[in-house]
Amino acid sequence: MNFKLTNSFYDKLLLQAHESPRKRSHYNLHKELTEPVQRLCIALVKGTYVRPHYHPQSNKWELMLVLRGAVSLVIFDNEGKVLEKLLLSQGDELSGIELEPNTWHTVCPLTDEAVILEVKEGPFTPTKESDFAVWAPAEGDEKVVAFLNWQEGANTGDSYHL
Repeated sequence: MNFKLTNSFYDKLLLQAHESPRKRSHYNLHKELTEPVQRLCIALVKGTYVRPHYHPQSNKWELMLVLRGAVSLVIFDNEGKVLEKLLLSQGDELSGIELEPNTWHTVCPLTDEAVILEVKEGPFTPTKESDFAVWAPAEGDEKVVAFLNWQEGANTGDSYHL
């Protein structure tokens, strides 16, 4: 049966994100983690923290498309300097991006709620601790709020220091 990306589906996913301590939820469109193409919808609510990370495998490009709301996508160099800060918004000039492997990045909602579609080559490989930025706080760290506040006002060339 064909899966439909509907407003009621987004609403349910966002409700789960609001109820989650992490302030986000996801739904896999692929049936198996071994599938050659991984496809998932991710609901994000204000205040969620996606620790900057990268995908070091040469085949782990990542396509991100905003389905509802708006997000900020920040791209960093290896030391945590902001290389690019992009506004991705449903129906606007820029609504999606394909990231190359080895691209340090994070995403956060600019609107109270956002839903993105993420597509990447499979099979699924869990993110290792070494794939997270050492220059950004770990999820759950007391410095996360300060990092999110910094990120909101950061400009190209800025760096965050723990």
